Amino acid sequence: MDNIIIEKVINNNIISAYEKSGAEVIVMGRGIGFKKKQGEMVPADQISKIFRIKSRTLAEQFKELLANMPLERVRISDEIISHAKDHLKLKLNQSIYVTLTDHINSAVARYREGIALKNMMKIDIRKFYPKEYQVGMHAIEWIKEQTGEDLGDDEAAFIAMHIVSAELNAQNITDVNQITELINTVLQIVRIHFKIDLNEESISYERFLTHLKFFAARVFDHMEYKDTMQEIYKVMVEQNENAFSGVKKIAEYIKKQYNYKLTIDEQLYLLIHIKRILDEQTK
Repeated sequence: MDNIIIEKVINNNIISAYEKSGAEVIVMGRGIGFKKKQGEMVPADQISKIFRIKSRTLAEQFKELLANMPLERVRISDEIISHAKDHLKLKLNQSIYVTLTDHINSAVARYREGIALKNMMKIDIRKFYPKEYQVGMHAIEWIKEQTGEDLGDDEAAFIAMHIVSAELNAQNITDVNQITELINTVLQIVRIHFKIDLNEESISYERFLTHLKFFAARVFDHMEYKDTMQEIYKVMVEQNENAFSGVKKIAEYIKKQYNYKLTIDEQLYLLIHIKRILDEQTK
């Protein structure tokens, strides 16, 4: 924290600054910007958080967002993000600092105006993204501790959706809705095609679900996954015709609905996961 020089005072609690290395950072601390000027060194004991945002565009958006925001809401957002990254080991795009901080600020403001939004995806979010939903529930507790406002579990699901969006590099919450709907549809195809009840407590189901989250994100981004596994693919298809019939069903649906053709590699990964689930059912 040594040799941090003020570049611009954003407000009493937030400044834009440069580290000794020349890297631009955003620094938070109560009263850290009070009566400070450009070029002054920041006392280390006043710094509570340093944000190192690599994208200049994101950094500028973040500074603009923080300019008129209460410090407590910035701290709440940072606490949520740190919990998700450090305790649950989730890998998040740095856009989360902008999107989640803005959302927390708006959610508290809405609540104080008596506006409570219903989250129509809450049940699916809780089911398909349990870790992210756990982050959301922790967030509700922190917000209540800091502000006295109990935003409820609908809001926990909204926060979880922002976490999911940052994990998948999705552009917005609408993308998360679409991804969740596609996951639901694929699982339903597997249930109906193979006439089975999926054991949602099993490791095979959890692995399949994790794969589907990122698979669905690729479908909407039209990003093909290629890992040149053609030889393995041929062997696996020949040895697992029944499981592959389900893969074909999913591939046909996605081609028709989203105009996205599954690569051999994507089909192979779906085949492996479906085979595990069917083997588990047989046992």
